[in-house]
Amino acid sequence: MQLFDRFLLFIYTFILTVIFLAAVPFFAGWLHISQYQPRLLQSIQQPAVIFLLLGLFIVAGIRLMWADIKPNREQAVVYESKLGNVHIALSAIESLAEKVVSQNNGVREAKAQVFNRPQGIGIRIKAAVTPDISIPEVSDAVQEQVKERVLAVTGITVQQVEFLIHSISASKLRVE
Repeated sequence: MQLFDRFLLFIYTFILTVIFLAAVPFFAGWLHISQYQPRLLQSIQQPAVIFLLLGLFIVAGIRLMWADIKPNREQAVVYESKLGNVHIALSAIESLAEKVVSQNNGVREAKAQVFNRPQGIGIRIKAAVTPDISIPEVSDAVQEQVKERVLAVTGITVQQVEFLIHSISASKLRVE
């Protein structure tokens, strides 16, 4: 959860706690609402303000629910070794795949995304290539290199490597 979401959660739960604590004497029968009804009605002279506050409270609740259920990109792939569990962040596998892809001639830029598969992981690679290469040859080589390198470095089986060419553009700039 991000810092903003944590702060919002704190404020949200604080306000709910204060409201519920204020309601306890009424529900316990220690105070009667009829005693406080004139002051309560007097404080609700501006229904637009009340609706605005309720709207903000509802939006904050929806935001907090979304922050709780959205997929977490910092997940890790876990496997057991003889000394304990090994966690590898998905971002580490993505950067490894990007590095392998960028070392191929004819590939200008690459962006990798890791996703779960039943017996391992899958990697989706979006790349820009130069027009002077054979896309089928480069894609076959890249897929095989990524699969082998990820297995060699992490010990995790890559079930699928999707290779998407999003751009065919000019050659890499070389600084000599």
